Amino acid sequence: MKNNDFDVIIIGAGVIGFSIAFRLKRIRPALNIAVLGDPMNSLMASRAAAGMLAPFGECKRADKFFGFCRESLEKYPEFIEELVAVSGVPVFFSMQGSLMPSAFYGDSWEERKRFFLEEKIPHKVWQPEKVRAKVPYLSEQCGEVLWVGEGQVNNRQLHDSLVAAAGKLGVTIVEENVTGFIKDKSAIECAVADSGNIKGKKFVLASGSWSQQLAETLKVSMPLKPIKGQMCRLQVEDNRLDYTVHGLLTYIAPWRGGHGFVIGSTMEDRGFDASVEETVIQELIARAADILPCLRDAPLIESWTGLRPAAEDLMPVMGKSVRYDNLFYSTGHYRNGILQTPNQADYLASILLETLQEEIAEFSPSRYQL
Repeated sequence: MKNNDFDVIIIGAGVIGFSIAFRLKRIRPALNIAVLGDPMNSLMASRAAAGMLAPFGECKRADKFFGFCRESLEKYPEFIEELVAVSGVPVFFSMQGSLMPSAFYGDSWEERKRFFLEEKIPHKVWQPEKVRAKVPYLSEQCGEVLWVGEGQVNNRQLHDSLVAAAGKLGVTIVEENVTGFIKDKSAIECAVADSGNIKGKKFVLASGSWSQQLAETLKVSMPLKPIKGQMCRLQVEDNRLDYTVHGLLTYIAPWRGGHGFVIGSTMEDRGFDASVEETVIQELIARAADILPCLRDAPLIESWTGLRPAAEDLMPVMGKSVRYDNLFYSTGHYRNGILQTPNQADYLASILLETLQEEIAEFSPSRYQL
């Protein structure tokens, strides 16, 4: 390592960590930045997601979190364009929208439509005749369908592109575990990695579900845990579906370009259990096939487990530590880490560079005395 004394050390080698490094280098090219982390962890985090950019399907009330996610979706087109221009690594990105079939929402259907109207969310209501014309492979039992102006990204390509861009911008990438820190009562001096100590002026903890374990080494109690999600990818012709679909305890996300459709996902509070259960995968496929029948006989490409970092209040933990003068957090993004990527990168960069006008109190580490 040429320079073992960095302006900013980001601990976490996933989409969140690399996006912060990318944004910082675009704003201040002279910053000396390192991204530290075991790339294997990203297989159960950034690379384990489906890439749905769905603030409207996920949120049920217009709070700060909803507003933050909505802003992030709006930033995505420009963010992808900028990223690919720097990295040279293409990323599949679509704003074709999402579908929400009424048959799978029961008593909450009218409430969802009211929410979309009240919040001026871009949407259209398709009657069954229009559904059959626009999405002929969808099951007729779906009934009335809401089209919602949301997006989709191939999150694995997004991760690849961010890593490549960071490298081209001069970010030092250290593919090693961080096991702890050298610190005093008020500040961190070094991150302790497999190959030795790495010194920095500012540290960002962006390690997803593993953030809680690293916080323990700082004697900080972080109320965050992994929520397991089993999912799979099926080989399906691209022309079967142009949209992502939200259904009953399931979703369908086309990755296009011959990459098949991602089907997910369970919500399991089982710690760091990364096992994949065949019966669970078959149940996911069966539920998704109730929406898109061609999935029933589609070849299985792969199945895997993701670990979502969930804080106690299900809000992200982003901002400056109240315990250490030079520690910052960007973790706890739960089900929406990929969606929040552009906005959280801007937000963390503004905090690190001390240009932020107003902190989002609901996201602040101070709420947990971190």
